[in-house]
Amino acid sequence: MTPLTNAPLGIPLAVESIVGEGFTERMGRLGVFVGTTLTRLGESVAVEPVKVRGPRGEAVLSGVWAAKMVVHLDDGRRLPLLECKPGESGHVEGITGQDRIVQSMEALGLVENDRITFLRRLPPMAYNALVDGKTRVRLGEGQASKLLGQTPIGQVQFCGVGVGEDFVVTRILTGESARETFETLNIRPGTHLSLVSVQAGQVMRLGRHHPVVCVTNDGLRLYFQEKDADRILVAPTNE
Repeated sequence: MTPLTNAPLGIPLAVESIVGEGFTERMGRLGVFVGTTLTRLGESVAVEPVKVRGPRGEAVLSGVWAAKMVVHLDDGRRLPLLECKPGESGHVEGITGQDRIVQSMEALGLVENDRITFLRRLPPMAYNALVDGKTRVRLGEGQASKLLGQTPIGQVQFCGVGVGEDFVVTRILTGESARETFETLNIRPGTHLSLVSVQAGQVMRLGRHHPVVCVTNDGLRLYFQEKDADRILVAPTNE
């Protein structure tokens, strides 16, 4: 057996083990069990942030998060949100990330079985901001979408505020490593941020952040970060 991260490309692979109870359950709801056949692909896909509409209104997801969410469309197809087209609707089938990703999605009002509509792709942007009126920082679209805060008009993501609008961080929607990155920028719950300007950002490649792309035997493409693919142990089959 070998982790999916180290598995060869282009040959059928049988899932031998999935590590982590919650992760195993989520993979099962997507049809990936012990015995399922996967084929690892060698593709590198450009990722862009996306805007969707869920039960609690509109939300912005980074391209990395959009790759983790699988949507069961009304026409019967199952696709990663990253591959959906504007106007397509369905329900959230599952999320290929770890527990904290699921919890962060819930904070945006996006949970399994909820109705979701893909609105549009967004050009990658960079957000120049002041932290507590003192330090200037530059945040990528993905970082800005993971900052949830309070404004005079209610709770929004930082990527949705206007220039000069008062924004107080209430929650950071990310894991410990990224949370530490925000700490180095002195951004934490209670921090006041003020957007100064927005500029065009850099398009990322999925291969940089999600090096493991695979397809199930029924045609569902799945995207994994290395740390998630390491939890799926596979072995070549004779198919």
